[in-house]
Amino acid sequence: MRAQIVLALFVACISASLALKEEQCEVCVKTVRKFAATLDDSIKKDPKKIETEFKKFCKTQKNKEKSFCYNLGGLEESATGILGELSKPLSWSMPAEKVCEKLKAKDAQICALRYGEFSSVTCEVNDHVMT
Repeated sequence: MRAQIVLALFVACISASLALKEEQCEVCVKTVRKFAATLDDSIKKDPKKIETEFKKFCKTQKNKEKSFCYNLGGLEESATGILGELSKPLSWSMPAEKVCEKLKAKDAQICALRYGEFSSVTCEVNDHVMT
């Protein structure tokens, strides 16, 4: 019996350490939380209504959040879409971290988005290199 308790605690600790943390997928977690907070009770249980609302939400987003919307299929110009991977878990009241964990499993780019990262751009103009 004692060994079973120790094993259960060990598994729980390992699971907690492997769970996605907000800083590992910050744009996703913050955007999902922000979006979920806009949903009223009449929408929260219906995945199709959640998808419709997400598309409306995405129209007002900028920068990293807009890229997140694009990756999920929330924008008209999105090439692909995995909105069901967002809407179904949200309809079950799944926490943002777990939703993002599921999204990351479908598309690793979801968690590649980070706040505060700037890319360096180099270009040549009339034989002068500008960075």
